[in-house]
Amino acid sequence: MMRVSLLLLLVALGTACSRTDDEALLCTLDENGRIIMESGRYTAACVEPTEIPHGATKEPTGRLTILEAPLPAPFTDLDEKWPPDPVEAEPQLVRPAMQAELSYYVRAFPQDRQPAGDVLDLASEHVIVLRDGCFFLDREGDGDPLVQFPFGVALEIDEQGYLAFGSRYDPNRIGSVRVGLLAETGWFTEPYDAPSELAEACGRHKVVGVATVSNPFASPERFGPALRRYGERSGATDQQILRRANACAMERAQRDADRRLRDPDLDPIDCNRFWGF
Repeated sequence: MMRVSLLLLLVALGTACSRTDDEALLCTLDENGRIIMESGRYTAACVEPTEIPHGATKEPTGRLTILEAPLPAPFTDLDEKWPPDPVEAEPQLVRPAMQAELSYYVRAFPQDRQPAGDVLDLASEHVIVLRDGCFFLDREGDGDPLVQFPFGVALEIDEQGYLAFGSRYDPNRIGSVRVGLLAETGWFTEPYDAPSELAEACGRHKVVGVATVSNPFASPERFGPALRRYGERSGATDQQILRRANACAMERAQRDADRRLRDPDLDPIDCNRFWGF
């Protein structure tokens, strides 16, 4: 009898600790960031916040602001092919749009509910920033619009600890691009009024929907031939080409951030000698 009672108790505990709903329960934190231990069903299994990403500022609200990020070396191999494998006709989702532990720092990640299919994908580029937990398309002047993301974009922490936009599908198919860096956004919609839920979270700003959020350097075939032509003109070795092109790209990204955030009168840096078309 005692053995049966013990078995029933273990089954009850196992049921109490398991989750049957699809949404992860976020932990409740006190003013010092410690988890508040309450009696309840899921306290031990709640999702704790992740570490604050590199380069982020935590606002008094607890949300994050990210206005710029350093560019990682974009070129690694002059013979690199992309994509490495044939793209499936119907790619499968492999990750959620945003990990639950990032929800502490982001007010809203508005996203299309389904893939858009074939869209007009122009080579337009913009910087998407995070301000007090809301994503804005950073433009000259005031009145930056909020961003409506396409279905396939995921929010992630990259290998160096920076907040980045990646893919909900194969993470190797589209290179991730950090929040605060220039991203390919493709065609985007005319500005429209923020829906009520988004306006409540981020304010009554205009919104624009973008076609993609991808790394401008993620297509080696776009840059490889030009880098090789630079090597032929200059006599540089492959390693010299990569080192010089990477240095210029990273310096240019930092100068663009300085012009955007600190001193618009700074001269831009031209790297077209490496990958001019």
